[in-house]
Amino acid sequence: MFWRTIPRAVNLAAFISVLLLLLKLFIFNKISEPVDGFHEIGLVFEAVLASVLASYVFYLIVVHFKEVREKKTIYPFVTRWANLVVQDCRTQIAGFSKFSKADPTKLDFQTLEKQDIEAIFARLEPNGEAPLAFWQGGQANWLQYFENYRVRSLGHIDKIMAQLIFLEAPLVALLMKVQDSTHFSSIETLSRVRLNNDNLMTFAGAFFEYVQACRELDGYLKTHAIHSASD
Repeated sequence: MFWRTIPRAVNLAAFISVLLLLLKLFIFNKISEPVDGFHEIGLVFEAVLASVLASYVFYLIVVHFKEVREKKTIYPFVTRWANLVVQDCRTQIAGFSKFSKADPTKLDFQTLEKQDIEAIFARLEPNGEAPLAFWQGGQANWLQYFENYRVRSLGHIDKIMAQLIFLEAPLVALLMKVQDSTHFSSIETLSRVRLNNDNLMTFAGAFFEYVQACRELDGYLKTHAIHSASD
């Protein structure tokens, strides 16, 4: 993790400086001075290259090492919270089977297609009972069910974004894709009203886009975002 997370531009500057310094020491220094003053210019050039390398070492020891150490401390929490965002999506999908009498094999998070969601949502009424009970009593309807997981997921995302300085840009982008999904924005408003629709077909497309965003996040977490102490 230490070497892989050094900015490419920083490594490139250090590499070029080393290359030029070696050329200066082992090739140019052996060539006689063609014009008066070139020796002094060469000394200044050599000092500049040496200062770049010294700055690179300082960055590695003082700045980058601290960043890596702090990231290793915070990333287990970031990863857990991000996985909870994905798990909220998985849980909602699993909840459809009991109430829609859908084929469980059609409810796999990784393979679920838009037509599968449309088939399920065609059997669910917005005001029908969902697999969620309120702690004060009563059963949530499907819009309240979606709203519950929207709030949960946004809570996880807020915790992650509080650590923004330690986050990688692709992870932030994927989290924002979930947060800004059409499904979330529509449910936030419609969960507070009582709809007269016969089914949830209106929400199928937006929900599928939300599932796709969570899949992308899940894929990223499995391949990029988990930083272990052994990295």
